[in-house]
Amino acid sequence: MRAAKVDRNQGAIVQALRGMGAACYSTATLGKGAPDLLVAFRGTWSWLELKMPGESLNEAQRALHGQCPAPIYVVTSPEEAMRIVAGAARPKKLDG
Repeated sequence: MRAAKVDRNQGAIVQALRGMGAACYSTATLGKGAPDLLVAFRGTWSWLELKMPGESLNEAQRALHGQCPAPIYVVTSPEEAMRIVAGAARPKKLDG
């Protein structure tokens, strides 16, 4: 069995997310195009696919992203991950 590939930026991204109070769970061992992180923040879960700048999704990732009913965010930096996770956790405005 091949060891799971962990992106070089994962440590910095996880550290930044935990610093803002998020819980991060690595899903790198799942393989088959699964996103790299599952992040919980203020009652909201976010899937994050980590890439180095200039990298693109592989075939398995593109296939899974196309089938997944929940959004999978592709991020390349700690700042980008923090913006996405904080934005996903914002309460939705109710009409009426």
